[in-house]
Amino acid sequence: MRYFLPRSLLLAIAISSHSTTAFTTSSPSFFHSTTTTSRRIPSSSTRLWDLSEWRDLMFENQPPALSKITVEDYQEGAIREVCILPFPLQDILVQGETKELCLYEQRFHQLFEYSTNSHGSVVAMGIMAPPSGILQTMPLCEVESFQTLQGDTGFGTSYSILATLRVVGRGSLVYIDQEEIVEGREYLTGWCTELCDDTCSESGRKEEEEEDLLVIGNQIADKLEDVFTSIVLLEEKLERLEEEDNDLFLDTYDIEDDDDDDEDDDDDEDDDDEDSLQKRFEQVYQTVKATDMQGYRISSSSSPPNPTRSPNKKWRSVQDLTALSWSYFHQELWPEEEFDTSLSYRLKSMEIVNLNQRLRLALDMLMEYRSCLKETLKRERDDENF
Repeated sequence: MRYFLPRSLLLAIAISSHSTTAFTTSSPSFFHSTTTTSRRIPSSSTRLWDLSEWRDLMFENQPPALSKITVEDYQEGAIREVCILPFPLQDILVQGETKELCLYEQRFHQLFEYSTNSHGSVVAMGIMAPPSGILQTMPLCEVESFQTLQGDTGFGTSYSILATLRVVGRGSLVYIDQEEIVEGREYLTGWCTELCDDTCSESGRKEEEEEDLLVIGNQIADKLEDVFTSIVLLEEKLERLEEEDNDLFLDTYDIEDDDDDDEDDDDDEDDDDEDSLQKRFEQVYQTVKATDMQGYRISSSSSPPNPTRSPNKKWRSVQDLTALSWSYFHQELWPEEEFDTSLSYRLKSMEIVNLNQRLRLALDMLMEYRSCLKETLKRERDDENF
């Protein structure tokens, strides 16, 4: 794990310790105002930009220290300025994920205004890891939508800003502006380059290497699909066991099941189908693929170059493989209370710039989760027999 150590480490730790009280990640219903007549007003008419506009911006007045920095192979494009919102380690997001913020404090209002007006509505998530500092790899987010909410916030401001951020890329932090250097700014800004998978940073890749990347990637994706399918089946078995336990409880204590609830049960089954793990994954995959802002300089053939490959196995392009490599790490797929190691996998995934390595990491995570499910299922059956 790479960390960026600011000149003043105390600054980073101080930001981490108190900044999250100045904004929350809760939904609108959790916003509280001391003014009883708080009302919601329409979003600003300012047009929201995106990552492509931020890439096209020309940033002048770069700090002199940047002239000595060498951009590594996996970093794309020029060094660009970005506003940094601090977040605790557990709040890290991956490609396609969103977070709602309610910004209360004046400095975060200023940060929001500066990022929307001067940075193409792009802001970075500064993942704080005291006492080490800020993680060098940062999720790059677009402000997808926002609106203001009138009312005293308790932070010396008369309104708050409710904003939705969506992760559309990664940045590698190379420099943090010091508060004493940038006068008039009370919020955190820095300079970064985009972090890119080697599928789009190596323009001189040979054809056989391209084929190897796709062949190996599709092989790993096939294994991922098989393991994921087995996880879906295991979760269905656990749900059936829980239902059987509930039925047994009703029979044991002679509790009558209300016939009027049959129709409601049918509706619940339909809802369960829509909210199944498989359906959620398909929705996540489509979202991740739609928010992919990276460019690819390798060809993606429509048919597998390996003639021995089973015709029943789908052939995936590099874009498909990239979307898969992020989709498996989405928080909404894995219950944190049952799989508490998912955070470490998510953190590792952000550091990886090799597509197939990230697919392998996803495979490791799924196999660990499957083992957890098998243990849970075994315990449930043992308890049932007992």
